[in-house]
Amino acid sequence: METTSKLITGFVAVLIGLVLLTQIAVSEQTVTQTKGIVGEEHALTLTGYPAINTTATYTVTNAPTGWKVTDCPLTNFAIKNQSGSALTLTDDYTVTLSTGVYLLKNTVNTNTTSKLYGPYNKTYVTYNYCGDNYINSSWGRTSLDLAPGLFALALMGVGIALFYRVYQDWKK
Repeated sequence: METTSKLITGFVAVLIGLVLLTQIAVSEQTVTQTKGIVGEEHALTLTGYPAINTTATYTVTNAPTGWKVTDCPLTNFAIKNQSGSALTLTDDYTVTLSTGVYLLKNTVNTNTTSKLYGPYNKTYVTYNYCGDNYINSSWGRTSLDLAPGLFALALMGVGIALFYRVYQDWKK
């Protein structure tokens, strides 16, 4: 009977550990990884086709605020026009990653139609930003990234110890 209770205890411990491991990994991921936005749509301010208002600025939805302005600016910033063509930084637009503000330039292709937009006058912005709970210190993120692995090793050690005890009892 004692062997059966040890087996049941070991099995329940492994199940509880797996559930907790999943929860730890998911919650850890929200504070150690930046969030990505793909294709955030912005309507352009026009001054008459094919010209755009080159003084109009645009701000992304998840622009950095507070501590993120200096400690966690936007990353992987890119803009595409409505046809999916990527715009070129400094040639077609400028961006301030710490504030999430960008300014389009009225650049023109050799065929004299606007490179930035067409009849739909939209741009699509892709970027990564830090969530409110993001840990901005690299050692903190590294420590938290190790937690699920260490928890899994501890759980595996407890499981092995319990099953070894059952083996020892069975051998007697």
